[in-house]
Amino acid sequence: MNDSERVLSNLSKMRFYKELVLDNLRVTEEGTTEKEIADLLINGIDFIIAIQLKARNEQDQTDSIEKELKWLTNKCKAAKKQVKESISSIRSGNLPSLENGRKRQVYLSASAEIVPLVIFMNENIGDNYPHVLYKHSEDGMDINCMSFQDFQKICRALLSPMEIVEYLKWRLTFYQTHGDVNVSIYMDDKENITLVKPSHGEALCYQFVAENYGRVEDQELEQCIEGFTDFLHNLPDKVVVESEHNGSYPLVLFFAHFNRIEIVNFAKRLRKTLDAAQKGDFRCCASLRNTKQHYTIVFFSTHDSYVFNIDIPDQNVLEQRINQMGVSDFDILLEVVCYWENSEDYHIDFGVTDKKGRYIR
Repeated sequence: MNDSERVLSNLSKMRFYKELVLDNLRVTEEGTTEKEIADLLINGIDFIIAIQLKARNEQDQTDSIEKELKWLTNKCKAAKKQVKESISSIRSGNLPSLENGRKRQVYLSASAEIVPLVIFMNENIGDNYPHVLYKHSEDGMDINCMSFQDFQKICRALLSPMEIVEYLKWRLTFYQTHGDVNVSIYMDDKENITLVKPSHGEALCYQFVAENYGRVEDQELEQCIEGFTDFLHNLPDKVVVESEHNGSYPLVLFFAHFNRIEIVNFAKRLRKTLDAAQKGDFRCCASLRNTKQHYTIVFFSTHDSYVFNIDIPDQNVLEQRINQMGVSDFDILLEVVCYWENSEDYHIDFGVTDKKGRYIR
């Protein structure tokens, strides 16, 4: 791994969580020589962001935008070929297990949705670069392209791996439909207007947010995101697990699919449950379900330890709560139990029922 790849890897582990990041991607498939699948993969099991990175040495950079864009054009040709090879390797289903940022061996799903992305490092190019690498043949594909600076910006503006996946798909369609426009205007149902210059600092992501999630009060969103991010980054340390299958890895996979609306709803209920547990108010505090994604989450405050259907006063409280919600077709049931060891330290236990093996395999 060179210095540029290390910078990209460190940013990704911070923004995407170590469980999802694969950066040691040199493998040897049966009957072949060693090859590198990609420079970096973000593996969400049913989605994969496949990243190719191209970096210009500082000593080779010039003040000529024409020369720098020529360098980028040449590098992008190689990157597009590498992307096609990456997709082919994943689709083959023959890859060995790979080590993620938590040193856990994981596999890539051959049926995952693969979202390719070419990132380049060259500060002399600025905003005036090809944002899509268009195909030149019937068997080719259009691929998103962005500078490392712009990739950093979307990592700050978008709040989860799934939001970034959805944005990259939306961004590609936007440029395929509208081309390189100077200004884009979006008006929602309440006549709120979002006006952006798409190529200026990847401002297009703000239009994506407005179109897909509407507006959430900044202060409320900031508080919820801060709490959720802290919770998720500390998940391996804060979670008491019953077995390897109930460890932090499948939970991170599950939460990585949340968008900002789901994050806000979860964070509010988690805070409510922690507050109740701290006050000695032990009960079923809240619930959350998503009929589109077929999951149900039930939150319990309790006095200590792992207590699913044991120490809670009514042994059938979980079943009763689910019946009250009218939920019968969930694929994933998540029980969240919060308790405090002392006035400063809390713990969260999770019980997961994953009927279709989406995250627990």
